Amino acid sequence: MSDFKSVDVYENVTRALFESTIMPAGKPAILKGLVAHWPCVRAANELSEALAGYLKRFDSRKPGLVSVCAPEQNGRFFYNEALNGFNFRNFNETVSFAVDWLMANRHKPVVESVYLQALGADIHFPGMISELDMPLLGDAVTPRVWLGNTLRTQTHFDLAANIACHVAGEKVFTLFPPDQLANLYPAPLDRTPAGVPISLVSFEEPDFERFPRFREALKTAVCAPLEPGDGLYIPAMWWHHVQTTGPLNMLVNYWWNETRADLVSPYLPIYLAALSHKRLPPEQRKAWRDIYDYFIYEAYGDPLPGLPAEFSTMFAEDLTQAQLNQYKLQLKNMN
Repeated sequence: MSDFKSVDVYENVTRALFESTIMPAGKPAILKGLVAHWPCVRAANELSEALAGYLKRFDSRKPGLVSVCAPEQNGRFFYNEALNGFNFRNFNETVSFAVDWLMANRHKPVVESVYLQALGADIHFPGMISELDMPLLGDAVTPRVWLGNTLRTQTHFDLAANIACHVAGEKVFTLFPPDQLANLYPAPLDRTPAGVPISLVSFEEPDFERFPRFREALKTAVCAPLEPGDGLYIPAMWWHHVQTTGPLNMLVNYWWNETRADLVSPYLPIYLAALSHKRLPPEQRKAWRDIYDYFIYEAYGDPLPGLPAEFSTMFAEDLTQAQLNQYKLQLKNMN
């Protein structure tokens, strides 16, 4: 951890500071003590038993997904050795069941890693939402709760921006900028442990013979050790590895996206390209890359200079709902 640069730290963060300075910088930032006033943080600062009681008091008893990794995996939720599945198992249970299990096994030297990921607070902790105020975002952003013991979250990125609020235990994020994708060796998008792209490289024990470019990625890494009550701003598309330590850990996060919610998923074109462009002859693939650069990424400026917006509404900045629905229908019927 000491080998990496530290993430910038901001004290007394207000919404004005967040929107005018932190977000425009486009880099991760520790928001010191952002949620130190939360009751769950205060409970965690007392004893793990106090936090366990707090969580069980608000548990809606609706089952959620529980992921369990065997002790010999050292907390790394990943693929199995044959690379035809994963090294953990999933089942549905209540939060109270998982919390009781974590507390009952908290003193054992060797234990399975247990992970409850992205539980919607409105579903699993509806009574707790009023105690998870987020002064930097609007009320429309719903908090999600993450619970577990000692484990490692494999390096991955999310499409949405994120404020991750650490509540209990120890949590260390190591982050890489989006331009390190090639140096992080992403796994296939259609087979991921949790639905998001992950790196194939073990952060703790990298195989530099197999993944030599990972050395370059490490040169760009920044580290964010969090204390209970701290927030961490993670811009969209930033890769992050997370080390979680302790018998009962809790994190609450807020994902939001400033793009239109009705647009087609950004992953969809990659799936379509894999089924079409990837298998074309090399010269055609290059031609299609040039087409993307011209029309989509606007590498040469406005792709339709001098043409009225209605000439091609697909490329217009302001796409109406009716126009979007029309294009979605065309896409559905396209073969």
